[in-house]
Formats: sequence, structure tokens, C-alpha cells
Amino acid sequence: MIAYFQKALLRLVETISLALLVILALSVLYSTLMRYLGASPTWYDEIASVLLAWLTYFGATYAMLMRQHMGFAGLVTALPGKLSVGLALFGELLVIVYFAITGYFGYLVLEVAAYDALLSLPWLSLDYIQAIIPISSVLMIVSSLLTMPQAIRDAAEGVDPEHVEIEEAIAEAEVEAKSYTFKENRS
Repeated sequence: MIAYFQKALLRLVETISLALLVILALSVLYSTLMRYLGASPTWYDEIASVLLAWLTYFGATYAMLMRQHMGFAGLVTALPGKLSVGLALFGELLVIVYFAITGYFGYLVLEVAAYDALLSLPWLSLDYIQAIIPISSVLMIVSSLLTMPQAIRDAAEGVDPEHVEIEEAIAEAEVEAKSYTFKENRS
């Protein structure tokens, strides 16, 4: 059940990130074209900044779901069993507490931001723009909770997922190199 929910959330975050990236690219292309034609849009800079910020937060959530954020897996796996599990659990709890605090204060900012708007698009209130902070904080907490069981299992088993990934990539490269060598010898 956790794996299903994790995969569904991953696909949702991927879809939103892709949509934001496409909209950002199209707005930059449109602005560039219009600037070339002498009619540069006034809203471009602010919208591009907002889209980039939202894309960054969703990208960070994606990295969290994939467990690709910086960590100390090598240190955790070097410790004895219970100590490595304790350190891994402590690290996970720190992440959750950090994003809970960030989300809480991000939510408080929304009350203040509701009275302000973008300069070039006065109908677009800043609370909609700043909403990414509590939204991404909740998504990061959910991501951490979804991936925590595997991280704790890895710590208990002394497995460094980054090291495993590197070993798999090396093995694939060696197989690929052998196939090229075999093809060259046949020629």
C-alpha cells in the first residue's frame, strides 16, 4: 500500500513538474519572440520567477521521493546495527520537524501575503504564489514518511543505496563494454 501511494505521489509530482517546466519554457519563448518583435510583455519576469520557484519546490519533492537528497548514508552504514538505525531515524525525524516548522511559518506568511499582489498582474495575490511553501512542506513530510521504512531497513542491513546504484551502473557499463569489444573482434 505504501509503495502504491509513493508511486502515485511520484507520478503526480512528475506531472506537475513537467507542466511547470513546459509553461516556463513557453513563457520564456513567447517573451523572447515578443521582445524581438518590439512588444515585450510586462508580466514575463514575475511569472517566470514564480514558475521557477514552484518548479524548484516540486523538483525538491521529487528528489525527496527518490531519496536523492544529500545524506550521510556512508556514515550511517559504517556504524554498528542499532546505532546506524538510531542515527537514520534521528535524521528522518529532523527532516520531518524541519518541514513542519517551515510549513507552519509558510502558512502564517499566507495571511500577510493575501494583501499584496504581483506588480504586473495585480489580480494575482501573493498568497497563491507563496502557497508553495506550506504545500511543498506537507509533500516533503509525506515523502519522508513514505520512504522512511526503506531508509531504516537499509540502515539496519548496512546498505548504502548510493553505493549500490554506483555498483549497478559500473556492472552495466562493463557488460556494454564487453559487447562492444565482442563486436569489434568479429569485424
